[in-house]
Amino acid sequence: MTKGSETVANVALGSSYEANFLLDFKSIMGVSVPNVKFLSEADAKPDYGFANTNAELDKAFKQFYSVLDLIANLARAEGTTYQIASDVGRTQRRVNALNYVLIPMYRNIVKQIAMVLEEKDREEFVRTKRIKHMIREHGAVES
Repeated sequence: MTKGSETVANVALGSSYEANFLLDFKSIMGVSVPNVKFLSEADAKPDYGFANTNAELDKAFKQFYSVLDLIANLARAEGTTYQIASDVGRTQRRVNALNYVLIPMYRNIVKQIAMVLEEKDREEFVRTKRIKHMIREHGAVES
């Protein structure tokens, strides 16, 4: 900035330097999360002319270059956190659906089936008693 922000802006516009990142995905506990890596060069050099610049701009270039790896780490951490939080939210919705909708519904169904079976059991018991009673009466009449 010793040369002024206008000079730095002009130098930046004239630069064609591109930072290369590798974006890959990996699985953590079944959740696909991004894996961002900065593909750094061993000796990155500025590609601008040295006519209107000074050593301070070169230092700033090196410092910004070293920050790119930190940015890749931040992107990886933020992406991982977002994906895991999203998956936890989705899982929580499923758990809530089970706890508050499906499980109570199936409990009611089981209760209704149990009541129907008990009623059929009582009917069968009464029917058996009546048949026994009719057999006794029929046997007493024949004797």
